[in-house]
Amino acid sequence: MAAALSLTLALGACVQPAPQGAGQGVAAPSSAPLRVTNNGQPFGMHEGAAARRVAEATCTAEGRRLRPGIYDRFEAGAWVYVGGCA
Repeated sequence: MAAALSLTLALGACVQPAPQGAGQGVAAPSSAPLRVTNNGQPFGMHEGAAARRVAEATCTAEGRRLRPGIYDRFEAGAWVYVGGCA
């Protein structure tokens, strides 16, 4: 176990960090997370499909697309789409 951990740590030290910034061939980060409510009223946790439709309509109105992801969540009456609109 200790040998495997030592090997993992040694190999990790040889890896270069990922390049930062859009100028180096990396896509620019997406916009801020999109928080969706039901016309100012809180959504229920069971209303995820309705919240998704509102989020898609919001992004479409801006000429963009919703970027759903695995970290999207229900938080304090709002559905939060971490990827926002792209």
